[in-house]
Amino acid sequence: MSKVAQNVAGSQERLTSHNLWSFSLGGVGRDLMYQLFNTYMLTCILLTKGVNTAEFAIVGVVIMCCRIFDALNDPIMGSIIEITRTKWGKFKPWIMIGAISNSIVVFLMFWVPLKGMSFVIFFAIMYIVWSITFTMNDISYWSMLPSLTSHHEDRDKLSSIANICAGIGAGLATIIVPTLTTGSMTIGGSATTAFPVLAIVIGIIFIGCQLMTCICVKEKPLPPLDPNRPKVNPLKQIFKVLKGNDQLRWTAIIMFIHNLGSSILGGLSTWYVYFRFGYEGAMVSLFGILTGIAGAILVIYPLLAKKFNRRQISKICLILIYIGYGAMLAIGLATQNVESDWVFYPIALSGAFWAIGQAVFYQVQTITIANSVEYNEWKTGNREEGIIFSIRPLAAKMGSAAQMGVVTVILSILGIADITDKISEQENLVNMGQITAEAKLANIEAIIAQVPQSTVNWLLVCMTVLPMIIMTITVVLYLKKSILDEEMYERMRSDIEARKGAQEEESTQKIVKLTKVKF
Repeated sequence: MSKVAQNVAGSQERLTSHNLWSFSLGGVGRDLMYQLFNTYMLTCILLTKGVNTAEFAIVGVVIMCCRIFDALNDPIMGSIIEITRTKWGKFKPWIMIGAISNSIVVFLMFWVPLKGMSFVIFFAIMYIVWSITFTMNDISYWSMLPSLTSHHEDRDKLSSIANICAGIGAGLATIIVPTLTTGSMTIGGSATTAFPVLAIVIGIIFIGCQLMTCICVKEKPLPPLDPNRPKVNPLKQIFKVLKGNDQLRWTAIIMFIHNLGSSILGGLSTWYVYFRFGYEGAMVSLFGILTGIAGAILVIYPLLAKKFNRRQISKICLILIYIGYGAMLAIGLATQNVESDWVFYPIALSGAFWAIGQAVFYQVQTITIANSVEYNEWKTGNREEGIIFSIRPLAAKMGSAAQMGVVTVILSILGIADITDKISEQENLVNMGQITAEAKLANIEAIIAQVPQSTVNWLLVCMTVLPMIIMTITVVLYLKKSILDEEMYERMRSDIEARKGAQEEESTQKIVKLTKVKF
């Protein structure tokens, strides 16, 4: 066997079960915390902070602007990771610093006893701090993934299990947070009390899970930094990498649009459930559970990948998305005058179809962006893992910013903040001991009964039709622009290893010649 062939074969390092589970399980607490803040912070503000429509609009603009800042902050963090060298490696220190500091910030934002515009100002400042601390953790955690294995099947497996564990964390938040903050099982009888308590508990879980990853994952030794490595502006570097890597560029666009489309329903469905089926958090949780369980289909993604290629899988995903959103819209409108709570179940169950489609398609994009590391190395000779993997959260946060803008406009037009302002008043009266939890629930049900049916229907239309349109765009772009299929990946990896082998042989020959000259 030639030295080049030996190098190719030797490069097939396999992923250990130890690293697979130590890395993946760390994502449970991480996404539990992220879901608490990213999904339910706005709910907390509307239900406990007494903001009116104008103040809510300001909150929406603040979130949108801060998420854009957060996205632009990602490449800076990626570049810092690239030059980090410690006994714990380059990823682990930032994982833990981010987890601890972010947990403290989240608790303060849920706990602070400010209301109205005073809270809005505090929120604007602290949201920037939140974005910085979470970026420390997020970029370093996901940048570790491609460094653990370059084997095609192992990377599929690691990506799948890691996304499943992240989904479990997000799913737990979907179950726990609404159930324990609104309705009959609210902690302390008031959302004003419940949210800070959950922030403490989830923060501890977040830190514990990330500590497990940092202690248990075994990384490959890091090469020393090149002392002649040029200093670069991280934002310029990210645009430079995007300019030279067309596949990364298209994947970033697709992930941005995907994150916009797939999150619109999440921003509106809570209010649809409350106004259609009553102020009971368990109903919101059940809605999330029935759709979230469908995301567990990712556990069989490696089996799907063996039977279908990623282009075929993407087409199947789009069909499932149409079925899910279409059925939800049709059932919701057809039963708008039916008062039975049993209508809830077919509406929620229809979400399983779009949930499967969106989750599996996102998995395809996660693998594609991981493969962009090899594509970059194949084209330029540089892997740039930290920079490239900063694109995933960058696209997610830009998509989240756009989603916040869309949701804010929809909720403002429908006057949702004027309704929740009345609900917030009831929640705070309980917290001050002026009414009982039972009286609060009765008063809130009377408030909800006054919500016009047209408002409920428009919520349903917006949370189904818009995602269908947007998700169609993402799949079409992927099918037309992505070339990083399974065959291309194997070709790139083979070329890279052959190139490395040839370089090693050339270096060896030079050393031999120098030795002969010396003696």
